[in-house]
Amino acid sequence: MKLVKFAVGALLCAPMALVPAALSAPSAASAPTWAPAATAAIHPGVQMFTNGSQCTANFIYTDASGTYIGQAAHCSGTGGNTATNGCTSGTLPVGTPVEVTGATKPGVMVYNSWATMQSLHEADANTCQYNDLALVKLDPVDVLNTNPSVPSWGGPVGLNTTGLSFGDSIYSYGNSELRFGITALSPKSGVSTGDDGDGWSHGTNFTNP
Repeated sequence: MKLVKFAVGALLCAPMALVPAALSAPSAASAPTWAPAATAAIHPGVQMFTNGSQCTANFIYTDASGTYIGQAAHCSGTGGNTATNGCTSGTLPVGTPVEVTGATKPGVMVYNSWATMQSLHEADANTCQYNDLALVKLDPVDVLNTNPSVPSWGGPVGLNTTGLSFGDSIYSYGNSELRFGITALSPKSGVSTGDDGDGWSHGTNFTNP
């Protein structure tokens, strides 16, 4: 199954059964207790550090086993900036600790699309190039300081399973060392320039604040 989601800082596709926490409907007994959106330290768009490499979080995800924060699989790549083929590029293993800004304890990478594709001997060129998602399980103590909504914009409120058309509106929130951690620069809006890679890649044109 290929789920297309409006991501934070980018658009991504992932063959996962998990969905963003704001869209899931767990029972009252299993639903996490979220921190207020205005004060939560962990949310979409925070910075994450994997073996020294900095990336931007996409969404918060939940299932019966815990709460997760997502980032690109290439954030744990070991082959350098030009190694972008997930079926051939080196990657740190599942179980790697990941520092999450706002968390008191490191999270643990529990899923990596690159590692999964390599173990399954994936051969489709578009899937290998663009399937780029890792999930980091948050420590239970840090879930209490987490909120799944996207700062500035709210949501997510649905799953896009049909891709994007040229000119569709896109909203992003993310922080980076390249922006010196300035929160005022985190929200961006833009438009889609259309899909590519058999729907795996989503072109964007953002306007910086």
